[in-house]
Amino acid sequence: MAEARPASIATRTLRGTAWAYSSYVGGQIAVLLSTAILARLLDPDDFGLVAAALVFIYLLETISDLGLGPALVISKEDDLEEKSETVFAFTVLMGVGLSLATALLGPLAALFFNQDGLAILLPVLGLNFTLRALGATHYALAQKRIDFRSRTAAEIADVIVRAITGIGLALAGFGAWALVGGYLAGTAVWVVTLWLLVPWRPGLKPKRTHLGRMLRFGGALTVVDILAAIINQVDYAFVGHVLGATALGLYALGFRLPELLIANFAIVAGKVLFPAFAGVAPGALDRAFLVSLRYTLLITLPMAVALVVLAHPLTTAIFGDKWSDAAPVAQVLTLYALAVTIGIPAGTAYKATGRAGVLLKLAVPRAILAVTAIAVFVHEGIVAVALCQTAVAGLFALIGIGLASHLLEVGIGPIWRAIWAPFLAAAGMAAVLVPIERAISSPWPVLVLGGAAGGCVYLALVWLFARDTLRHLRATAFAGRQAPPDLARAA
Repeated sequence: MAEARPASIATRTLRGTAWAYSSYVGGQIAVLLSTAILARLLDPDDFGLVAAALVFIYLLETISDLGLGPALVISKEDDLEEKSETVFAFTVLMGVGLSLATALLGPLAALFFNQDGLAILLPVLGLNFTLRALGATHYALAQKRIDFRSRTAAEIADVIVRAITGIGLALAGFGAWALVGGYLAGTAVWVVTLWLLVPWRPGLKPKRTHLGRMLRFGGALTVVDILAAIINQVDYAFVGHVLGATALGLYALGFRLPELLIANFAIVAGKVLFPAFAGVAPGALDRAFLVSLRYTLLITLPMAVALVVLAHPLTTAIFGDKWSDAAPVAQVLTLYALAVTIGIPAGTAYKATGRAGVLLKLAVPRAILAVTAIAVFVHEGIVAVALCQTAVAGLFALIGIGLASHLLEVGIGPIWRAIWAPFLAAAGMAAVLVPIERAISSPWPVLVLGGAAGGCVYLALVWLFARDTLRHLRATAFAGRQAPPDLARAA
């Protein structure tokens, strides 16, 4: 019986990730399609203006609940209702306060980026804080219950409404405001969907009894999130301030494909792994870490290889020739997104074992190094900025995995056995894609042929080197079948 629980957790986590990611893929396809349409309707300046405003929005979002959401996820069932009431009331108050704060920041943002339009655009975008706060508690409760169907339904509704609204406004000639309108409309539908699907209603009877303890737990995570936001937005801030709105628009669109296909997978995986890891017995966490690392690489490595090799034809085919200068940025930021994703299992293990302080100790030097590097090299252009972000992310991903292996007492040997097959299969895929990309100049033919050939080679090599992993995926996909028992220890 001692071995049964890790198997259950590994399978449960994999199913949660599979559902969340498969649903997420549908949403991201909609995002990609809408972005492709908007990229052809709008100019880089429009994208750059909204990207500049989002720098401030994303920084403020890190303190929107002061870590109360994660604190609610690890709460016990006996006092969950009281804590949910407290979290809801506090989060809504924070949302209103942050909306007011963004209104005050509008003139400062306009001055910093030398864009007068931000003085009005940023306060309107700030309304998103109040809207999102109304659904934040429902979102956390769904995560606690590993109810990713409700969460992804809300996220897909957000994506679809955002796309329809944005495209409609762009066709009507609203420029950058099309992106703002879509953003707010999507959030409003996200809130409504969560209220419909998550069976909890606030009684508006908050108690301060639990607030202090929950804030203490969330405090370290909030500081980590603030530093992460600085790391993630410092490149946008420097590019917009030093190189201008057009360069920022190109940089933002260059990150779009890596963000949609790889970086957002890290977000999905982290949300699934956090509650799952928290339920794993301490002695089984090492195996859960290795299994999650293997499956993370199994999914993200082929996407990263495809994006790096096919970045130019992908960018021009999807977004148009006027965005071709974004392709080199996409290539570099694909590696950045991959590094972030690889670090997710380690970071989740720290949180699940109550060692969020490790994340803080890593985030401080990483933020300092990222800010310093970008400040020094920003004048070299947007590709140089992307290289700075990627180098720092790669370094700290390796450090994070090393610390996690020490914390969980996992040696280099087990880690290597968990990751070698995906890496070898991805290398074989690259060997096929590179000559195809160089031999064919037309974007769509190279994408179709390269995607088919590269995907077949990757799957064939995974089947050759790690067929038990594919069998486990196939078995897990069907609710009526059980995964082979030894694959709970697949790593």
